Amino acid sequence: MHLNRIKLLNFKKRSVAAVCAVTGFFCVFISAHSFAQRAGGEAADRYKTIDPEEGGRRIANFRNQRLEGDYCFHFELEHLPRRGERVTYYGTMWGSWNEQGPVTRIQLLSNNQNPEGGAKSVAIELIIQNGPVPRAWSRLDANADFKLLRGDALYESVLPNVTYSAFDLQMPFVYWDEYVYEGPGRVQSRIAQQFLMQAPAGSVARQRGIDAVRIGLDDAYDALLRIEVLDEQQEELSRFTVESFKKIQGQYIVKEVTLKDYTTRDRTRFKVKAASVGLVLEHNVFNPCHAVEPLEIPQQMFQVL
Repeated sequence: MHLNRIKLLNFKKRSVAAVCAVTGFFCVFISAHSFAQRAGGEAADRYKTIDPEEGGRRIANFRNQRLEGDYCFHFELEHLPRRGERVTYYGTMWGSWNEQGPVTRIQLLSNNQNPEGGAKSVAIELIIQNGPVPRAWSRLDANADFKLLRGDALYESVLPNVTYSAFDLQMPFVYWDEYVYEGPGRVQSRIAQQFLMQAPAGSVARQRGIDAVRIGLDDAYDALLRIEVLDEQQEELSRFTVESFKKIQGQYIVKEVTLKDYTTRDRTRFKVKAASVGLVLEHNVFNPCHAVEPLEIPQQMFQVL
């Protein structure tokens, strides 16, 4: 194993804890220092409305936070249709950051294949570039080139019986310029500051009937808790909810996420089964033009969730 290409970072002097919210696999994080500054008054300031300047600062923090080092997750996608049998896919995702923002490579296996097993049949591979100019590529054959996804293809399910689309994975709405601060609200047991991100005029999102996306950021942590995609009548098209977090290898990650399609009433649940953080991955793993195969990370470097 060429561990010079997969290395653990030194975290002995770590001063920042990170939360990775997989939104579709976009990573959101918290600063332990900023949390300590706000936590003391949290009980007294429950449901406190923040001013526009503070709102802008929190959006900026949300866009710029990241884990320390790269990461790799083994995960499960469980599709829970309103009618019919549930379908389960397993996969692996590798994540890093570049000058454009977060970047993720995802390998989804055919039904019920465990990524820790032997021979694997890949159903689809994706490379997702998040940031102000998001892009996505896919391929169905390990010997084929990655193809850029454009237009309506960004909104189609990545696999049959899976709610997730490339749009859900890219999360372009995080970087939309126009937004309205809507005030505090409750997401499950947490208080969230809510922002309504407005779809740009003439965008593909508008053409697909998406008027805005409401995001809820944890009031104490600035971590993503919920996403609501809205149509022109402000009716929900889909909802993404972070169900749980887990601390692994000194950093916090999202353990479970549910995405619900309100048109079909189907749900797809994402669960991290094992995780390894603080890695250094080769940059070409995420380059769709010169993509190399990710090296197998030793199982002892993973923490089972």
